[in-house]
Amino acid sequence: MTSLLLYGVNGSAIASPPVLILAHLVVACAGLYVLSASRVTLWLGVIVLAIVITFEARLWPLDPRISRGLLDTIGVGFLLWVLFVVLREVFRPGTAARNAVVGALCGFLIILLAFARVHGLIEALYPHSYRADGLPLSERSDAMVLASFQYFSTTTLTTLGCDIVPITPTARIATGLETIVGQFYLAVVIATLVARLAGARRQ
Repeated sequence: MTSLLLYGVNGSAIASPPVLILAHLVVACAGLYVLSASRVTLWLGVIVLAIVITFEARLWPLDPRISRGLLDTIGVGFLLWVLFVVLREVFRPGTAARNAVVGALCGFLIILLAFARVHGLIEALYPHSYRADGLPLSERSDAMVLASFQYFSTTTLTTLGCDIVPITPTARIATGLETIVGQFYLAVVIATLVARLAGARRQ
């Protein structure tokens, strides 16, 4: 549910910083809950969350591009960490079939959101790496950039394509990698879940 909430909040390009911070805080707390099985990972997650909140609240006197790049880097790391924990549970033999299906859906959304942050990071480091209709991405607000890259990530992961085009080699490599990861994820996870459901029915 929280993955869907984050997807909806990012996609709506909310320009109000307090609302955006609150929504991201709710999702981050859900991520901390996932990581709370170990005390060490919980505290590391709390530290990462605290850093992200300070960046979201613009408490650091940094250039906006550097701030966005750091926020995207931390966001990608946190999402990949949560993804690892979620997929570990999905593939664990003792996980109930329903929980495995929900976990697989969450994993897909986490991959999508992580790649949206990767594209944002590339654009922050190398402006004009992507071409989009209308206002250039470098002139849009952070919320609009995140919404644009989330849309781009959705259409790339599902191989639909959209009006945002990767221009630089780095952007093209990230886009191609996302397409491969999306197809590989669907194939492996669906095969695993089908085999598990078939095994459960035989028993």
